[in-house]
Amino acid sequence: MPPDLSADGDGDGRGLVLVADGCGGLELCGMSLRYVMGAMRAPHAVRLVPWGHGFGRWHADLTNVANREAKGRVIADEVATFRAGHPGAPVFLVGKSGGSGLMIRALELLPVDVVERVVLLSPAVSPTYDLSRALHAVRREMVVFWSPLDVIFLGLGTRVFGTIDRVRTVSAGLVGFRVPGGLDAPARAPYAKLRQVRWRPAMARTWYFGGHLGPDGPAFLKKYVVPLLQVAEGPAR
Repeated sequence: MPPDLSADGDGDGRGLVLVADGCGGLELCGMSLRYVMGAMRAPHAVRLVPWGHGFGRWHADLTNVANREAKGRVIADEVATFRAGHPGAPVFLVGKSGGSGLMIRALELLPVDVVERVVLLSPAVSPTYDLSRALHAVRREMVVFWSPLDVIFLGLGTRVFGTIDRVRTVSAGLVGFRVPGGLDAPARAPYAKLRQVRWRPAMARTWYFGGHLGPDGPAFLKKYVVPLLQVAEGPAR
């Protein structure tokens, strides 16, 4: 049973950040983001989403389609529960690597404009995965951080073992997402809310050198991710 998100003292207008980490149960991204946002006195609660099979069981996390479906529904239910109890508070989703697939699936189950912003770090999702349904649930934007240097995990690794959506290919975290061919204009329209950020050498100052480790570290999260977890002035896209 999912936790009661109306508890925890969030009735004061604070928003909610849900984090789904990568495969293998390390939860580095979630713990780092909780630490950074706490130190910065950020105005949102940070919740880690447990979704895997346990520490080191990355292959089961990657290949269990039924688990991805079930946990995606849990995340969607948690978002809906929080929004029902806090109608004016924003919800943000953060996914790292395999956890990005969970967040995308949750978005596909949610109504239009329910989530304020989504951040995907090194997504282990196939590059031509159709994001149009997921993007409908995003009010402002989905921001994807990818790196052409993530060749071990998201190049060779997902070519051999497959992506979280079960395609044997390089991942979007290596090459970015691409609009699938054959989509009509209405289906392509939500892609206006997709913003992709390629790794650049300046990011090395935050100890992110372009590989699979680093975008979930405190320095990178503080500089590049936390600023996205706020409601900016101006209209949504």
